[in-house]
Amino acid sequence: MKVATMERETLIVAVDFGTTYSGVAYCHASQNGLHDAEVVVTWPSNGIAPKVPTEIRYYEARDPSWGAEASLAFERRQNKSPAAIYGRFKLLLDPTVGNSVYDQEYTTDDPESIDVSTLQLSDGISLPPKKSAVDVTTDFLRLLYSELMQRHLRKRLPDTLDLTPIHFVFTIPAIWGHKAQEATRGAAQAAGFCSRPSDTLSLVSEPEAAAMFVLHAMCDKDFSRISSQTMSQLKKGDNFVICDAGGGTVDLISYEVAATEPGLKLQESAVGTGAKCGASYIDQAFLQLLKSRIGKDFDNPAIWTEKHIGRGSTLMKTFDSIKRSFGQTTNNLWFLELPVKIEDNEALGIMDNELEFTAQDLKNLFDPVVAKVIQLVANQVHSIRSTRGIDAISTVFLVGGFGESFYLYERMVEWATAQDPPLIVVNPSKSWSAIMRGAIIQTLEPAIKSRRLRQHYGFQCDPLFNPAKHSKFKDHTQQCPFGGVFLKNSIKWAAELGDEYENEDEIEFSIFTVLSKTQLLHPYIVKLWGSRKRKPPIFEWSYGVYEIGNVAADFSSIDIEDLESKWVGEGIHAVQKYKIDFVVKMKIGSADATFSVWLGNKCVGITRLSYDDEGKTVLKGVRAGGKQC
Repeated sequence: MKVATMERETLIVAVDFGTTYSGVAYCHASQNGLHDAEVVVTWPSNGIAPKVPTEIRYYEARDPSWGAEASLAFERRQNKSPAAIYGRFKLLLDPTVGNSVYDQEYTTDDPESIDVSTLQLSDGISLPPKKSAVDVTTDFLRLLYSELMQRHLRKRLPDTLDLTPIHFVFTIPAIWGHKAQEATRGAAQAAGFCSRPSDTLSLVSEPEAAAMFVLHAMCDKDFSRISSQTMSQLKKGDNFVICDAGGGTVDLISYEVAATEPGLKLQESAVGTGAKCGASYIDQAFLQLLKSRIGKDFDNPAIWTEKHIGRGSTLMKTFDSIKRSFGQTTNNLWFLELPVKIEDNEALGIMDNELEFTAQDLKNLFDPVVAKVIQLVANQVHSIRSTRGIDAISTVFLVGGFGESFYLYERMVEWATAQDPPLIVVNPSKSWSAIMRGAIIQTLEPAIKSRRLRQHYGFQCDPLFNPAKHSKFKDHTQQCPFGGVFLKNSIKWAAELGDEYENEDEIEFSIFTVLSKTQLLHPYIVKLWGSRKRKPPIFEWSYGVYEIGNVAADFSSIDIEDLESKWVGEGIHAVQKYKIDFVVKMKIGSADATFSVWLGNKCVGITRLSYDDEGKTVLKGVRAGGKQC
């Protein structure tokens, strides 16, 4: 006898895949995202904590270990010859935002072309042989997915999990480019997320999620720290800055309250910014300090192994404890036991195999990172006050794992109170889990009304050659078989840096091309170009222009007899060419973009961006007839 099944209420699962730690929270669609969200706090060998280390180790004869089980301290108890540990690989998913310990930004205007291998060397991040950052991310997320589904959700919903549709929400840095967004989506799907037919997946930017959390926490007056006792509820027209300071990246977004009734609505009030200057860079600076004290032997991996200085080592755990307490203790001096025998050198603070570590030493490690974070906030505040007036903004919300640092908070307050007029700094409670909680709230109660573009967008669209305007480009022209002389390889910029778009708004690119019948049988690849220059150049080969990705236009379903055509000589043969006028519509989401291709009033396909270096067909994600994958 076949028993009928009934689909259960959707479960919203937020995954905060972080640089140094990752976490998961979930609740049902009918529940309150702030109060009812359940955070996973029991991960293997991790004790009770809302996040698990984003680390993985590979072995020849068995499956990888991950999270706390990959830590060096744990491995030492299990294996006398520990394998290498890999962490911070998330940063390699987007090589476009800074590459040094203190994030000395790239001077290039072509962020999509940055050499990833250079980033790996300067950032101190390594990858396993023959594995890319996407491969390692997929492996880590596959292990996390298995643990989540089989240990947590299976235990939580023993009788209904198989009938319960799940909507997974991945949070990613807002400063990431579209390629990194799609890399995250692809890695998550390859890891098993959405492998069940009933499940779905979306992306949300981390500061957007943080904004949702802090506004709901504000209603409950649930703050760990606040620099003023006179803070009032936000009202229509007020602006505020969200500073999401994590382990690897710091994201800034500013919002204006567009409406409070019947529901809260926010709109971006300045172009978001960010950088790679999170807490993990303080760890990297600490290792550089050790190198300066110990000398060339520190570079010898046979002496100073990962077992000695990896993040799971006793030394780095001790430093992490000191780092977390900095700003809230009166300690001025610490002694760190060194894991390798070192000769005494009192001048360098090394005696009896201990490193003398002062509060000034720690301050020197923190200050460049903290200064960068404060400068990012200052730039957002300046942008708002220069366009909306000095009284338009009063509050900075500080969230994220690094956002819980007492030293960062105190320095931020010191800067904020010195402003004219002063700013209030708020550090909500549970800020380490703010992103995943906020992602659930944003999914259940979306409040972001509009967003601002972080770059110019354009497609190749050769304009008619105008001798009066284009005389110096006369060598860059071509004759169109349907009449007219056009500039080659030029770009029509359809959307500009800083432009504001509401959720349902679309950016439209009018394009025409000339194709043969054979070419019409295959998808036509249109390249999307970007620029962050104040005035973007007109040619795709110009300095400051970079390729964002490919949009595949599938014309195989159309009747070519409806198209204007002409026979064109190609060598000794004549080929019938068809003129196609079409429109690509782009919709910008929280952390992704979708594209639809239109012929007249008919949508012939919806797709996402794809890339030439994926090693796969550029048709990934294409669906004809207006159906999205």
